[in-house]
Amino acid sequence: MKTYQILIFLLAILFVSCTESSIEDFVVGENFIKNKTGIVMVDTLTISSSLVKYDSIASNSSDRFLLGSNYNSVSGYKNSNMFLEMTFDDDISYTEFVFDSLCLVMDYDTYSFGDTTVTQTFSVHQLKKEMELDDDNYLYTTSQFAYEETPLGTISLKPKPNSHKKVSIRLSDKFGNRLSEMIRLKRDTITSSVLFNTFFKGLVVKSQSDIKGAAVGFYTTDTESTTSTTSSSDITKPEIRLYYHLKPNPENLSDLYYKFSFNSDGIYFNQISSDESNSLIDGISDTDNERSSKLTNNYLFVQSGIQIFSKIKIPYLENLLLTAENSAFIAATLRLYPVKGTYTNTDDLPTSLYVYSADRKNVISGQFYLPGSTSDYAYAQLTIVTDVEETVYYEVDITTFLNTELNEELLTDRSIMIGYGTTDAKTTIDHVIFGGPNSGKFAPELNVYYFHN
Repeated sequence: MKTYQILIFLLAILFVSCTESSIEDFVVGENFIKNKTGIVMVDTLTISSSLVKYDSIASNSSDRFLLGSNYNSVSGYKNSNMFLEMTFDDDISYTEFVFDSLCLVMDYDTYSFGDTTVTQTFSVHQLKKEMELDDDNYLYTTSQFAYEETPLGTISLKPKPNSHKKVSIRLSDKFGNRLSEMIRLKRDTITSSVLFNTFFKGLVVKSQSDIKGAAVGFYTTDTESTTSTTSSSDITKPEIRLYYHLKPNPENLSDLYYKFSFNSDGIYFNQISSDESNSLIDGISDTDNERSSKLTNNYLFVQSGIQIFSKIKIPYLENLLLTAENSAFIAATLRLYPVKGTYTNTDDLPTSLYVYSADRKNVISGQFYLPGSTSDYAYAQLTIVTDVEETVYYEVDITTFLNTELNEELLTDRSIMIGYGTTDAKTTIDHVIFGGPNSGKFAPELNVYYFHN
């Protein structure tokens, strides 16, 4: 955007007062505000809105393991499992020992979304085959690998993501004894990472599906503690510990174990699935993965993990500049309002959401920039206004998007897509529920400013 246009927009903010109204059909020549500077703000343009679900996203080498099950009425159940490879990365100090137990140990990374007071069951299964990347060198949230149906171990718990406590899942004694014998004999299958991966192809840690609980995060790296209740060595990436004791034990050694660590240089990913039965998007796959907000109780919605975007279209944009001769578009903003009561507090809401441009087939072409910039992207930023009543909304500057549309010789039929970025999408299952058009005070607000003589 040129400098003089930015100045005009600032003047518009100073001199033009906006009126509150629901999103209705915009009638050229009506429902706009004028002032002596020749700046006009239109806040009643028609918009159409829908939910769009994308198939999957690249999920390998995520910076968080995600495990658990969660529910909301719009998108149904979400369930996340974690796939990982292990390696023996310890020194064999003792060969004369007595096996005690085998446990998978993981550290919470403080992330959670959902109801952590609900008991969930996690099970650990051995993979039947080694994991391989797809031809494009990725794995996706929908990728699958066969695993043994009988688990090595299970645990039922209420997740405590901020407790700084470890999750320890007791594994099969039979398998533990087998590993113990291999360690005592210093088998190459143990000491060689290549041979070990051939023998022990990896794990999947599964969460019980269709539970109205919470998804929680686990560390993928050894991390230095920042709390006074834990030491710097307490937080580790997932590891299998083979606990043992010496007999006789002349030095009275205790807490002995051999360690098989998560191989962070190997293949790992989060598998995230959904069960949309009886939800507001039940059957969305039969309609090109898109559903009008008119059919979702007039809700708009964004969901990470299974990637649901809110789609906004402005069908009569070409009529905007027909209101007067010598009209010039200046700027535009879009606001989306989270529906009160669908979130516990504002800390549950992301501070920003990504905004993309998409074609008529909902293929995302990329983010668009802030006015006058070729490097700064436009984001939907969370804003909280505390007055007589708290007002919460996301606002994004869509000036560049509309300016491009208005300058096109032919209608492009592009739309605005709002949702989570790829990093959050593969490591969280968060969501935000917005009001759709005609939903009263939670309806989207599209404010378009233009200038005419």
